Amino acid sequence: MNSELTNSILHALLKASDERKELALKVLHGEPIQPAGEPAIGPLLLGMGVAAELLGVSRPTLWRILRAGKIEKIELFPGFYRVRRTDIEALAAGKLGLTPYRSRRGRLRKDAAKGGAS
Repeated sequence: MNSELTNSILHALLKASDERKELALKVLHGEPIQPAGEPAIGPLLLGMGVAAELLGVSRPTLWRILRAGKIEKIELFPGFYRVRRTDIEALAAGKLGLTPYRSRRGRLRKDAAKGGAS
């Protein structure tokens, strides 16, 4: 980073309110930001393909997550399912307390122990 840009960032930091500083920290930590009191932008329910794509997993993996009870599916019509966007965002942010996959004997799978999930 050049010194002019660094000085500009420091100057903006010194002049910013505490709320703006907290918002900037969220951005720097990669957390989603949404101003309080404003509705979320986009659909509230997502199709399985879109939800899987947002998570970066395949549709069968998303169905395994649903079968495991990590998130809930919503049946709009018989055989027509959706998932809540907030559930997908919470899953991606790690707020659902997921742990590395364990075998039936309680052992960590080798791929999870090498740095898969945390």
